[in-house]
Amino acid sequence: MKVTAIAIAVHFLIRINRHKNTYHMKAIIAIFVLFSCTFGLQQAQAQTGKSYEDWLKESRSGGKSAAKKTTVKGKTAAASAEKKAPAPAMAPPNGTFRGKFACSDCQEIRTELILTRNSKDTNGIFTIKQMHVGKPAENNIVTGSGKWILARGNKHNPEAVILQLIPTEGDLDLMYFLQVSDTEVKLLNNRQEEISDAKNYSLRKL
Repeated sequence: MKVTAIAIAVHFLIRINRHKNTYHMKAIIAIFVLFSCTFGLQQAQAQTGKSYEDWLKESRSGGKSAAKKTTVKGKTAAASAEKKAPAPAMAPPNGTFRGKFACSDCQEIRTELILTRNSKDTNGIFTIKQMHVGKPAENNIVTGSGKWILARGNKHNPEAVILQLIPTEGDLDLMYFLQVSDTEVKLLNNRQEEISDAKNYSLRKL
């Protein structure tokens, strides 16, 4: 079929050349090129075993589908990378922290917490002094000491860094703090949850 079409086109070209008709020659050349392209597409379609209409629709939608998949894949990869990106690590707390806590039966609790870290470890020793302002002098100061450790996660945040004070001396119970930053710790309740009021419970490093 292709050979016959080419022979016919050559025959017309020879006849037109004899008549020196440039306009007709250009028209025939255009028809010949168009025919060659169409024949090539039909050959590609025939190899798939599908009808020309189905093949044409599939060819047109294939490019869009591939582009869409690439875009979705890119967005998924970016979202995955963002989700897996670790939060910047905080150094274990160390040094002297001071602040004022709210108090239910006094004016405020002035607190000084000194943390000494064991070399390159996430534990150490502590001393704490709390002055209950407004209480009688004979019982307005509480002190204690012991060891501290860091734990990961609580009920509401699996990534939270929890500072646990484990007293070995003094009149203190076990205490919990959330490490907010390298320079701030925040008092938690005995369930390791943030205290739900607007009062201050933070200690800041000097």
